[in-house]
Amino acid sequence: MTVDLGCLLALALWSLVLNHTPAIGKIKAMGGEWAMGNRDETPTAVAPWIGRADRAQRNHHDNLPMLAIVILIAHITGRHDSTTAIASAVILVSRVGHSLSYIAGITQLRPLCYLVSLLGMFTIVKTIVF
Repeated sequence: MTVDLGCLLALALWSLVLNHTPAIGKIKAMGGEWAMGNRDETPTAVAPWIGRADRAQRNHHDNLPMLAIVILIAHITGRHDSTTAIASAVILVSRVGHSLSYIAGITQLRPLCYLVSLLGMFTIVKTIVF
């Protein structure tokens, strides 16, 4: 497996962590019976980090297909190299950093991490196209 695909796998598995993070907070707020039921009642009075975790999860899921497509195109076309490997690692680290800073409420770091992940993606695009 290439570094690029390893990073993509890690990004996919990071989705699992992000799926469960807000759920754990909601279960703590609503109780086990709510968790085992149909969850018809939406918890409203929860800690602010739970809302941020929900938004971090959605942001990750919104961006993952775009990142995956770019990494996969580089791999499928055989245009992956040490540059795309480094860029994929940068994307992975910055996306995890984005999620963690979002959940923690570190407003200065979150947009920086997002920008770095975009730069990593455009680095791969440049390698594919040129």
